[in-house]
Amino acid sequence: MQVQSDTSAVRPSSFVTQERSAVEPMMPLPYPLEQRTIERPQMCVVLPVFNEELVLLRTYEALVESLDALDVHWKVLFVNDGSRDGTVGVLESLYQRDNRVGYLLLSRNFGHQAALTAGFEHSVADIVVSMDADLQHPPALLSNLLAAWRNGYDVVHTRKLTTVGLDPGRSLVTRWAYKMIGRVSQVDIIPHASDYRLLDRQALEALRTLPEASRLYRGLTPWVGFRQCVVPYVAAERAAGISQYGFKQLFGLFARALFDFSSLPLHAGLLLGGIAVALSTVYLVFIVLWLLLGRERPPGWASTVGVTLFLNSIILAFVGIIGVYVARIYNEVRARPAYVLSRIRIRSGDKPDK
Repeated sequence: MQVQSDTSAVRPSSFVTQERSAVEPMMPLPYPLEQRTIERPQMCVVLPVFNEELVLLRTYEALVESLDALDVHWKVLFVNDGSRDGTVGVLESLYQRDNRVGYLLLSRNFGHQAALTAGFEHSVADIVVSMDADLQHPPALLSNLLAAWRNGYDVVHTRKLTTVGLDPGRSLVTRWAYKMIGRVSQVDIIPHASDYRLLDRQALEALRTLPEASRLYRGLTPWVGFRQCVVPYVAAERAAGISQYGFKQLFGLFARALFDFSSLPLHAGLLLGGIAVALSTVYLVFIVLWLLLGRERPPGWASTVGVTLFLNSIILAFVGIIGVYVARIYNEVRARPAYVLSRIRIRSGDKPDK
């Protein structure tokens, strides 16, 4: 498949102008910042792609423009997550066109986080940056991420201030979902964060050592620690194609934050069970006293049936919650890989040691 470069498609007006964003440290820092003096570090940009045929060329050209302006040795690694359009043909054309571009083909669609895992495990660089391929993650922000890394930060997250053209209803649901995630999660999942982040090699190696197959990097990257900060930005509109991230994915993010990084549902079951035991004990004492006083039968049998049905419903709900945890344990115990590769198109010098 031949890809014709459409330079008119990449215009300055196509992107949101990024002002120099202030760095927000995630305090407290475990140890002081130290300036990095590496002259030209190696940077690898990892981009999961799924049905991005219409935007890939524009993304590549925007990346080249931004990366060439940085004082780094760079390469780009695309991870095709089972696309059903002409994405693979575009990737092969870019691979033939630029020796700094490589790509991985997953054998089917394993999901965004699995594609990120594949990219991280096949990256060889001092710095690895993950970002989406639809240009909502502006390549111009790479200079801010690199500046924060040079100032000593090991993990540089990004946080969306707003998204151009986002539906108000979707914005409201997203804000509510992140508030709920912040309340239930036992790790600091950054509100309105995305998978646009920079990782120093040491932080990336720490992530690689984690044993779980099902990964949510928005929770895992804060969990590993090191010196972390956040860079806010304004997300542009999607450059082309249809967004793959809808309410279903947002609900999935909330569910994974709840079950992967919190034991709150189990503690809630213990609390409600304790309250139920206390109320049942009070009611049992009432019945005993009523019978000791010689009454025929205590009143309230209809309410007793209602309470019984209510408590049984709670029990069934929490049995379901326990079932979710057991299913996640089962998936981890099976130890299936997070992804399966069908093709590796990385030049020999860029391949990790096995």
